[in-house]
Amino acid sequence: MAQFCLLAQIILAPLLLGGARPWAMGILSVLTGIGILALCAKMPICLPRYLRVIWLMAGLASGWMIMQSLPIWPMQAAPFNADHIALYPTAWHSTVADILWFIATLTLASLLACKAPHSFIKQVCITTACAAALQVGLAALDQIAGWQTTFWFTKTAHIGDWTGSLANRNAFAALMVLGMIASLYCFGGRQQVRLGKVLDQKGGWLALAMVFAFALLQSHSRSGFVIALCSLSVFAVMQMRDNPAWHRILFPIGVFMFGIVFVALATPEFTTRFAELARYDLVQRDDAWASAINAIIARPMTGFGPGSIALVIDHFATTGLNTNAHWFSSHNVWLDGAIVLGLPVMVVLLAMGGYAGFKIWHGLKLRPLKALFCASISIAVLSGSVDWVITLPALILPMGLVWVGCIEAAGGHHHEVSAPADLAAQSGVPDQASPH
Repeated sequence: MAQFCLLAQIILAPLLLGGARPWAMGILSVLTGIGILALCAKMPICLPRYLRVIWLMAGLASGWMIMQSLPIWPMQAAPFNADHIALYPTAWHSTVADILWFIATLTLASLLACKAPHSFIKQVCITTACAAALQVGLAALDQIAGWQTTFWFTKTAHIGDWTGSLANRNAFAALMVLGMIASLYCFGGRQQVRLGKVLDQKGGWLALAMVFAFALLQSHSRSGFVIALCSLSVFAVMQMRDNPAWHRILFPIGVFMFGIVFVALATPEFTTRFAELARYDLVQRDDAWASAINAIIARPMTGFGPGSIALVIDHFATTGLNTNAHWFSSHNVWLDGAIVLGLPVMVVLLAMGGYAGFKIWHGLKLRPLKALFCASISIAVLSGSVDWVITLPALILPMGLVWVGCIEAAGGHHHEVSAPADLAAQSGVPDQASPH
């Protein structure tokens, strides 16, 4: 029951417009609550130390947003005069609720992954590939039937793009990239097995990754195209490092990446579309970033509180920014965080996250896990640098579950190596690769 409640969210979140709506978050939160209650009723709960650190980070961000909303501060300067920092004193309710859902879901994932993290990671990858395949089916059905819809409402933008039920081509592309990486991770076989035999046994995963690559190009997402090439390169290089059978995974990925580039450049429809998107103003992202930097300079220490980005960017907009558009994000997650929380809190959170990421990477002993972890980090960093969609539950959830599995694998690796053979077989260790 707990595992179903967790993995079902990976499928449901993209179907629920990415999961960002309050009603969608309600459904996902109920599933998380049922899963935690099911585990509590079956076994005693003992939280590992790293979860306490994650809860501490969540508490720091949530506590600061609550403090921003309290009327205990000196009179604030423009864009308004008030005795609280937050532009919208009640906006922290929904933001803190979203944070609690994410941390509670990671807690549920940790409790499920602690016994067999490798098996848990593979299940997450399979489910992510299924979610991406479902979105490809919806997008293809939309294209064939000519509905021009997101399955929730008629498109007002991105007409002709593949968006599935996410209603955003960049979010759809990011899910396709996650689907590709997940499929390639499942494609990896035993190091001693010949490439031809691996293709014969697991070639379906490589074919599925190719389907995701084609769907990515159909989304016409320029950022998704770049993120796919970068994350695939990271995945391939990490697989190749100190690996005598590097050709087993590098050759198919190299051919795969060459095919993506060739199709994108050789098809007039794609080249024309990418040329239209590659305007000099970066689709005004550069102006949005400049406006966000102006806002951060105005309040570098305290920030403006949750829900304030639209008003702040409008107030500090550069002359080239189209203020008729609703800029609810600067299209950069890190700038958004600095606007909301201020630079000190944002720097502390990034430092804690960076240190934790290095510790996880250093603790992982299996090359496929390191490759998967680094590829997912590259997707998060690159996507967060050019857009806001990576914060959607549909995208952050599968990555968060992979990170939790990697933490468990890094911390319990030596115990799993000495475990009985049947447990090792269930965890999928021999099927992925051998240690350094």
